[in-house]
Amino acid sequence: MSEFDAIVVGAGPAGSSAAIKMANAGLKVLLVERGDPPGTKNVSGGILWGKDLSQIIPDWEKTAPLERFVERKVTSFLTADSEISIDFKTLKFSTDRTGYAVLRTRLDQYLSKKASQAGATVITGITVDSLHMENGKVLGVVNEEDTITSDCVILAEGANPRVAIKAGLRQPPGDDDVALGIKQVYKLPEATINERYNLRGNAGFAGEYVLSFLEDDVYAGGFLYTNKDSISAGVVVSLSKLRENGKTRSFDIMEKFVSHPFISRLLEGGQIQEYSAHLVYEGGYSTMAKLYGNGYMIAGDAAGFSFSNGMVIEGMNYAIASGIMAGEAAIQAKKEGDFSDQSLSRYGRMLEESYAIKDKKTFRGIEKVTWSPLVHRIIPRIAENSMMKLFNETGEPKDHVVRILLDSAFDQGISKSDLLIQGYRLMRRM
Repeated sequence: MSEFDAIVVGAGPAGSSAAIKMANAGLKVLLVERGDPPGTKNVSGGILWGKDLSQIIPDWEKTAPLERFVERKVTSFLTADSEISIDFKTLKFSTDRTGYAVLRTRLDQYLSKKASQAGATVITGITVDSLHMENGKVLGVVNEEDTITSDCVILAEGANPRVAIKAGLRQPPGDDDVALGIKQVYKLPEATINERYNLRGNAGFAGEYVLSFLEDDVYAGGFLYTNKDSISAGVVVSLSKLRENGKTRSFDIMEKFVSHPFISRLLEGGQIQEYSAHLVYEGGYSTMAKLYGNGYMIAGDAAGFSFSNGMVIEGMNYAIASGIMAGEAAIQAKKEGDFSDQSLSRYGRMLEESYAIKDKKTFRGIEKVTWSPLVHRIIPRIAENSMMKLFNETGEPKDHVVRILLDSAFDQGISKSDLLIQGYRLMRRM
């Protein structure tokens, strides 16, 4: 007889959500996390979108360590001299709060504590070395010389899922499947943040940036998120471009971002409290492996659940949703006494019916847009050139807006037909 009904590897949002769901249903659950405490090894963009936690923690908006709700969302291109932005503010988010800034160390500890309170056994500072398997079925986990048995294992170990890779359940991520995320947290007084970002109370700012000013053909995005009394600032760097370059150092990219004239003024006077780096999953639907089998399921970043279409970055909501669905599949398997591939296929069916997979399918191939020369070089230069022609008064007759856009495109060596084709491909994938 197994020691546990389920073992969950990883106490991030996916793993803890699965553990809470199963423990609430009375399953004997072990949640294993190598960080001590949970969250210490994570880097996050910082915005928890959606309401998925309501399914397992009804009062989470009152009890979770939430920093600020997103009232203002900015998406920008940064060139060496300019910032071209879509700046969206709405009072509607004050009543329908769809996104919250969070600090992962605090959130992960909160969720793992909720798992413990629900009845799960939570062990931190322990590394799972491999899966315990017999005749192709997962029957537990191995830590050094110790084997812990279970009816099923849920792998929620992040963007570099070593246990799943070692067991042959996933291929190692390639350079195009992951990016390098670097984050710094700057301490600033709450009043200073509110004044500088034009906020009131616990309203917050979320900004994502395309770093078009980088040289040596390196691509990266940046982000700024306001916490109560700190700013999460960071970059996400294309690994494939970084490897091709071979000389640019990732921390230099971070320094260039926070030193940009339109970013540095938003961080001025802030004291760096922490610095961290981590892989960020970027692969699309086609890179996702089979997420269940005899005695196992894969959830969260380990499964490939993250999303960016250049306008918004999401991941924690997909992790929570997939963890809850994995937990539900385990509950049903326990009722039937069947943890086979066929039984756990209900996890796959639930995913197919959820927004987690539907978003992946809708935006299939979006990574080819977000990491393309079109987004990182061509569009920012066209936008900057067009804005200068629109708003820079020279005493000369003004051109029609369409002519300005076409001339700006021609200045970048793009023909009218190429502009239409690339624009169509961009809109189709976004």
